Amino acid sequence: MHLLSALIFPLCFPVGPAASADTVRTPPFVARELAKGVFVVPGDTGRGSEGRPNAGFIVTRQGVIVIDALASPRQGEALLRTIRGVTRQPVRWLVLTHHHPDHHFGAVVFRRAGAKVVAHPDTRVLASEGGQEALVADWVRVVGLDAMRGFELADAPDRPVTGTDTLRLGGRTIVVAAAGGGHSAGDLTVWLPGERVLFAGDLLIEDGITMVVDGSAAALGRALTRIDSLVPRVVVPGHGAIPADPAALVGRTRTYISGLVGDMRAAVERGVPMRRALSSLPPPDEDRPVSLNSRRRRNAARVYVEEERSYMGLEDSLP
Repeated sequence: MHLLSALIFPLCFPVGPAASADTVRTPPFVARELAKGVFVVPGDTGRGSEGRPNAGFIVTRQGVIVIDALASPRQGEALLRTIRGVTRQPVRWLVLTHHHPDHHFGAVVFRRAGAKVVAHPDTRVLASEGGQEALVADWVRVVGLDAMRGFELADAPDRPVTGTDTLRLGGRTIVVAAAGGGHSAGDLTVWLPGERVLFAGDLLIEDGITMVVDGSAAALGRALTRIDSLVPRVVVPGHGAIPADPAALVGRTRTYISGLVGDMRAAVERGVPMRRALSSLPPPDEDRPVSLNSRRRRNAARVYVEEERSYMGLEDSLP
C-alpha cells in the first residue's frame, strides 16, 4: 500500500470512541462582514504566517463562493458551519489563493458539499518536493491525526486560472487573477470590483514579511504594484489582522522586499558569500519554518540566489 493510501485510509474512518465526531468537532468560527454579502473569517492575529489563515466567502442569491479552505478537514468543516450560520445557499465555488497546505487541506469538505474548485493549475511547492505522500505525512504531524480524518487531496482545479477569470453568480462579479508567482507559482487574488475588496492570499501577511521561498522577489514586487493599482478599500491578507490602511501594508511589504533585494545584490556584487551575507540576521527558529526569524532568513537565502543568478546573466526564474 502506498503511504498516501495508508494515511488516508485511517483518516477516513473513526477509530473507537475517542475519535467520535463529538470529540473532534471544532466550533464554528466568527464571520465578519466587509461589505454586503462579503465576509471574512479571520484567522489568528499576531502570529504572522504561523497562525490559522484568513478565509472568506461571498453570498449571492444563487449560491456561495468560498475563498480558501483552511488547513484540515476539521477546519474545513468548521468553516462550512460558519457559512451555514449566515446562509443556507449552496456552496458553488471554492477559490484557492495558492497550494500551501494551510490554505487548501480542508478543500475536500467543500468538494463533498458540491463546490467546484477554482485554482491555479501549478501546484508545486517546496514542501511537496518529497512527493504528496510525504507532504501529507508531514502535515499530519503538524495538525494531528484527528484533524485530518476524512482527508483527500482536493486542490486540483475544475476551473484552472492562469491569467484572469471572472466569476458571475447571483448578480456578483468576482475577478480571479493569477498573481505571477511572488509567494508561490500558484498565487491567485480575488477581487470584488463593486465592493473594492481584495483577498490577497499570502502575497500579504500582517507583519509585511511575505515569504518568497516558493516564489520570487521580482514577482512579488510586480504583484504589489498590481494591488496598488486597484486602490482597494479593504485588503484581506493571507494571515493576520486586516489593515486599517491597505496601502500601508503594501508599502511596508515593498519596503521590506526591496531592501532585502538591495542588500543581497550588494553582497553578490562585492563577492560576499551567502553565509556571511546572512550573518546579521537572527538564526532561524528550530522546528518553526515560518516564524518571523525563519521567514527573514529563508527569504534572504532565496533572494541571494536570485541576485547571484541575475549577476551571472542566468534566467531570473528559479524552480
